[in-house]
Amino acid sequence: MYCNISSTNHTLLSWSDRDCDRLGEINIPTLVIHGTADPMINYQNGVTLAKEIPGATLLTLEGTAHQLHRNDWDTITNAIIKHTKE
Repeated sequence: MYCNISSTNHTLLSWSDRDCDRLGEINIPTLVIHGTADPMINYQNGVTLAKEIPGATLLTLEGTAHQLHRNDWDTITNAIIKHTKE
């Protein structure tokens, strides 16, 4: 059931109206986490998101697909801790 809900959410997201033109209005520290091998949401979307949000930081997970895997947990956790301290 989880996979079906996830797939539905991603489908709805791809068809919904977005406020991409308002990303520049975000004024809170933002950490974008994205894998380079994501088959559902292209890595370039994460790059663009980080560029459009003022002061955003991009954490690139080389070879990681859509789901976050245990072997990335230390990297992700350390990035979140560092990000929240800045």
